[in-house]
Amino acid sequence: MRIQNRIPNRGFTLVELMVTLAVAAILLSMAVPSFTNTIKNNRLTTQANDLISSLNYARSEAIRRGASVTVETSDGSANWHNGWTIKDGGGNTLRNQDAFQGASTLVGAGSVSSLSYRSTGFLGGGAAISFTLCDDRSGETGRTISVSLTGRPTVGDTTCSG
Repeated sequence: MRIQNRIPNRGFTLVELMVTLAVAAILLSMAVPSFTNTIKNNRLTTQANDLISSLNYARSEAIRRGASVTVETSDGSANWHNGWTIKDGGGNTLRNQDAFQGASTLVGAGSVSSLSYRSTGFLGGGAAISFTLCDDRSGETGRTISVSLTGRPTVGDTTCSG
């Protein structure tokens, strides 16, 4: 009688592979919508932070230089999502912000296309300024960036119409 060394099968069958792929597809189809919302929420947060960072930079430069510093839209409209420029009192460009990626809109209330910081860090003009940041979703997914007369920006949630 002859004894053979049997090598055990390693791997899996085609049926096991198909079942695994089917389960993975079901799990993925449930995760993708949630992941899309996470990406859009992160994009809105980043874009709001870009504006706040620019406003804080302009304010600190106005104080440091002891002169006014202006933040204005790149195209002269109230559409801040097309980008903006920070300029010193002599009109020299200090920093540029590129247009937003994606379907986000950033609009200044009252069609404001520029704001100016005085050497004290306070806003020039007699009123606070606010911006509304929305994407292509509707509901409570937007952000409002408000700049007080003291020049400090704050951010809050807002409802967008999509």
